[in-house]
Amino acid sequence: MNSSDTTGTDAMKGGGLRALGPAILLGKLVAWLAGLLVTVLLGCWLFMVKSTLRDAVVLGCAVALVVLALSAWALRRLSGNPDPASVYRALADRLSNAGESAPGVLPVKLRGASALSNDGALAFYGGVMALILPLALGVGVPTPTGKAAEIAYAGAVVRALPVESVRDVVRDRHKNGSTYHCTVTVTLPPADGVGSERQVDFRSVFPDPAVIGGKVYVAYAPDRLELGAVGDNDRDEVDRQLSGRAMSNWWTWILASGWLFLTGTLFFLYLTTRRDQRFPRRLRGDERVLRARISGYDGTGADKQRIRLDTSTGPVQMHVHGDNARYVNTVGSAEGHLVWVPDRNRHGGRKGPLRTGAVFISDAGWFIPGGLAPEYEESARVVADQQASVGSTGEGRLLDLAGCWILSIPNRLMNVLLLWTLIVVALALPVPSGAWRLVIGIACTVGLLVYGLYAAVSQDTAAQRQSSSSQGATGSAP
Repeated sequence: MNSSDTTGTDAMKGGGLRALGPAILLGKLVAWLAGLLVTVLLGCWLFMVKSTLRDAVVLGCAVALVVLALSAWALRRLSGNPDPASVYRALADRLSNAGESAPGVLPVKLRGASALSNDGALAFYGGVMALILPLALGVGVPTPTGKAAEIAYAGAVVRALPVESVRDVVRDRHKNGSTYHCTVTVTLPPADGVGSERQVDFRSVFPDPAVIGGKVYVAYAPDRLELGAVGDNDRDEVDRQLSGRAMSNWWTWILASGWLFLTGTLFFLYLTTRRDQRFPRRLRGDERVLRARISGYDGTGADKQRIRLDTSTGPVQMHVHGDNARYVNTVGSAEGHLVWVPDRNRHGGRKGPLRTGAVFISDAGWFIPGGLAPEYEESARVVADQQASVGSTGEGRLLDLAGCWILSIPNRLMNVLLLWTLIVVALALPVPSGAWRLVIGIACTVGLLVYGLYAAVSQDTAAQRQSSSSQGATGSAP
């Protein structure tokens, strides 16, 4: 054990271990509430009109995110910032202490399997929303200002009026075409047709140059023609300017489409992941069983899927739903049973050859789910025995090493999450918009992308370095 491991273990003994239970509970609470808060916040920002209610909900959700981040940060600090490896070992010990089955008796039920789907879905959704939210808040306008706000306050109406003159036409070229900025002159009729008309100018963006005699939608206050007018060739855009919606129709469509795509992707991943997890979840006593011991792992980086088990048939590789090196470094040499049901679980795996759902149940009571490739399942079936009995009430609990993420994620990532929530609060303030909003929103999104790429590359490099020096990763992949 190196010095960092010793420090981490001391931290766990000094408070981290006592905080493990609260950290697991707070981690679940933060993950689910944060997902709900960012969903409500973005939905209100995209679709609600300017109102006290919208301001209160948007700012309230942002402040609640800060409270959650501060709670996680404070618990981590109080726990002494333990080393991740010591957190994982303490988590395995906690599950081992909770084991209820007698020695040699398999638990009848495997508890906590839903965390396999939930953890990945929440992490994916939270990561994408963390990128989208600052950009949406930066692009949007929290408080309507200028002529449109004054006209709306004075009692606006919208009319389709003929264009009387066009000037100052500026073409804005885009990748997929061009738009045109034009100054248009129209004549505003008085209220109820009584009084004098007023000729006004407004500047807007058109898909094609405005032409004299063409119709445009114009918003103005009939009782206060001196306020002028705002207009566009699209009636919805004029209504948006008057209503005070934070986002333009174009940005709303872009972000809402991305949001719907994200939701659809989550459902797809959830359903296909559940298909991947057809390991035996409730044991009946007719399962194939082999005594097994965790002896190492194969594959690193994107290929971190296999742990090696020593059984009476020789080495067996089990594909796992998690980081193989993390499992092995936490509970390496753990003994237990490899359990699978060939006739009930033949659909594990979305890629490559179909795998048979399987599970490693340790003698301590926790379990690791996964699947067996056909060649391993066939060879193991020949000598699989039925000697292990299944208890009537015992429960095995999932070894979910991500369950205590508040204590195990890097300090730098925790600080980034806290800074992100503070930026979201600043962007959610209902104050007049300015260039600073757009700059902060874009900078936050780009910064998160850069940090994410850096963290992924660093983690992959560290895993490869550890694998090359680890005695547990000397085997070869099939």
